[in-house]
Amino acid sequence: MRWLLRLVIGLMLLAGVYVSLPVAGGVHAETVIERMTSPGPLSTAHAKLEAHCNTCHLSFYRQAQDRQCLACHTGIARDIATQTRWHGLVPKARTQPCSSCHAEHHGSGKPALTVFDRATFHHDTQSAYRLTGAHARTACAACHTSRLYRETPQACAGCHARADVHQGRLQACAGCHTTANWRTVLPFDHDRTRYPLTGAHRTTPCAGCHANQQWHGVSTECVSCHVRKDVHRGADGPKCASCHLTTNWRTVVFDHDSVKAFPLVGAHRAVTCAGCHAKTARPDKAPVACAGCHGKDDVHRGSDGPKCADCHSQATWKVATFDHAKTTFPLVGAHMKVACTGCHTGSVDKVRIGGQCIDCHRKDDVHRASLGPVCERCHKQTSFIIPGIARITAPRPGAATKPGDFPRSGLKP
Repeated sequence: MRWLLRLVIGLMLLAGVYVSLPVAGGVHAETVIERMTSPGPLSTAHAKLEAHCNTCHLSFYRQAQDRQCLACHTGIARDIATQTRWHGLVPKARTQPCSSCHAEHHGSGKPALTVFDRATFHHDTQSAYRLTGAHARTACAACHTSRLYRETPQACAGCHARADVHQGRLQACAGCHTTANWRTVLPFDHDRTRYPLTGAHRTTPCAGCHANQQWHGVSTECVSCHVRKDVHRGADGPKCASCHLTTNWRTVVFDHDSVKAFPLVGAHRAVTCAGCHAKTARPDKAPVACAGCHGKDDVHRGSDGPKCADCHSQATWKVATFDHAKTTFPLVGAHMKVACTGCHTGSVDKVRIGGQCIDCHRKDDVHRASLGPVCERCHKQTSFIIPGIARITAPRPGAATKPGDFPRSGLKP
């Protein structure tokens, strides 16, 4: 038959029958020669090219066959060039002519140009997508829903879009999920973000901060999550970390020593913040003067002025630390044990007391002022009673006295 075909072609050429030659990029109708030399009808996939032979063939140029195939099948051409997917990874597919596997002109009864053998196909070596975990047990049709297997998406969302609780807001699924089990979530390393987790934040569920699946653009300010727990109602500003720790929101670690106007010393260090800062939502600072907090404790009722530190210490409010030696009446002897109110029955600013003994001991004067105000001629500050002398009852003022009324005293009336 070949010799007959060649004879017919030769006769046609001698008779001047036109044989069309292809123009680069052009498509022409099937000629008589092409129709006579065609080995058979095309498959269903290429049926629309039945009348356009030069789409796949160049007349009398068999070596251009593969180039013509790849001109249409650009995806496979890209796989071969990048050595990816089946045509790029398998040497046979990459180097041999397309027709060695894809035979055409067998008619529409053979819709597929090649037979895919699932038994001999190895996904790990013949594709760019290795099957691991549950993927190794998944049926091919579950992922390859299209006839074009190479077009199957490799991104997780291509198959798991319906199971994506993040609704497409996160793309790198492998950062948290594995192929072993979609529901099993790997521990996300938050330290790689701009907000490392510390303290109680490490045990907080993701949704506790990422509400409504918002993963990007989440504020790192404390008030963005803790605004409902802010007892200051925003009056202290957004810098919660200056007082609070992530280990426990209720733990306050404010360094009051950084407040130059009022560093905490003594008993003030054990007082709760609310003890001085009574208002949790406060526009003003706590008072620095003692009377600002101790007004109710002031037994002087403000009469001694605001300088409480002249007498009181911050160790305890009830202990006076006034240095009486700096006054005109230094305390010695029994006077050191006397309570302040024993002498200062009134305000020290309004009620002045004298510096003579009689000013405080007038009721103790058994002499009834008959011996004058200079008590220290006979008495000492260690004890008002003179050792070795019986208690003397002084005569009434104006009564006559005689020698012997003051035995062993050496005093004269």
